[in-house]
Amino acid sequence: MKKMIYSAALMLAMLTGAATVQAQDSGYYAGLGLGSVTVDYKDGAAGIDQKNASAGAFAYFGVDMNEYLALEARLGATGKNKQTYAGGIESSFSSPTFLSLLAKIKYPVSSDFDVFMLAGLTTAKIKGKLTSAAGVVTQSKTKTGASFGVGADYMISDQVSLGAEWVQYLFPVKLTAGSVFATGSKARMWGITGKIAYHF
Repeated sequence: MKKMIYSAALMLAMLTGAATVQAQDSGYYAGLGLGSVTVDYKDGAAGIDQKNASAGAFAYFGVDMNEYLALEARLGATGKNKQTYAGGIESSFSSPTFLSLLAKIKYPVSSDFDVFMLAGLTTAKIKGKLTSAAGVVTQSKTKTGASFGVGADYMISDQVSLGAEWVQYLFPVKLTAGSVFATGSKARMWGITGKIAYHF
């Protein structure tokens, strides 16, 4: 968690410095994203491929460097991808905290409508939980990986925009075997969300 906080502070400092350099073209924005943000879990040896969408949300802050490029930091959490297996065993996978540092490459279709591509890195705490008659066991592992996404934004006023996007926050990453994660198991994280932002 300390590493994530340090990374967020560093990114915000970089965003602020970049905005100062590009002051003639830049602008700040902040907002919220809400929708389906999910951690999938796969254990090939056991034939488990758990993909149940869950709700999630994130807060974000960014700097528009110009009409084609923005830099953005996100802090959020996913809901729980739950499933019940034989014997009444329930497994759930989630990310209680994730941080994304992204470059946003924009194409202005019109004066109030942009399409964009996102590319960057995400650090996420991946949490697994098994519940059975014997009790509850949990395991967590922090993973970092490449992120990629696409979406669109529409300015509904001079200062407020609405948007929608799909983002692959983490491509399949290996998990360390333990009380929940199996040897050779992998997790990935993705989201389909709507967003609202205020532009300063």
